[in-house]
Amino acid sequence: MKIIQTQFKDMPSSLLAELGAYRYSVFARGEGWSIPPRLSTPGQEYDKYDRSDVTWLLAWSAREGICGCARLMPWKEPEYDGVVIPFEQQSVWEMSRFSARLDVSSELPLTLLWHAVQISEQNGIESIISSATPMLEKMFSSHNVEYEPLTPGLIRSEDNLFAIRIPVKQPALAEKYRGARRFSPEEVLPSLGVSLNWQSRR
Repeated sequence: MKIIQTQFKDMPSSLLAELGAYRYSVFARGEGWSIPPRLSTPGQEYDKYDRSDVTWLLAWSAREGICGCARLMPWKEPEYDGVVIPFEQQSVWEMSRFSARLDVSSELPLTLLWHAVQISEQNGIESIISSATPMLEKMFSSHNVEYEPLTPGLIRSEDNLFAIRIPVKQPALAEKYRGARRFSPEEVLPSLGVSLNWQSRR
């Protein structure tokens, strides 16, 4: 299992297709999220935030292909009034499309989170805001991940999700994962793209 760090604009087309298929299986088919018709590609999931310069973390193995992902991008203040912003906009990033297959590795969400906070800190960011499920909150608590709930409305999320703020300083994760490196797509993937049989695994 390796963690790939890349941006949309740098992904080989085959990796981009695999990411879209993975996201579809998790968020559209699994969670039942709707896909806007103008963004619809059969069997793939994308949204309006898939800009060329956002950073992606992908958990990838030769056996499973993509089995986890997280998207990091600057957070934008909501366009409606009445929401109290408890931080400076320039000090936070948003992490979205955070997903990991626990059947592949029970620690995969923590591994992805560690790399997300590392990238954020290296870019001068103080904390990440993200959506979380009760199951993810329980996992964070059991592994001493520091986080705090946020006022509803700070980020757009589905009904079963709520917003949390995750400081980039994470002593428990640092003790466990410090030194773990990230890879570029070229370092990890077979020549000319990803594994040729990824469609057979869906």
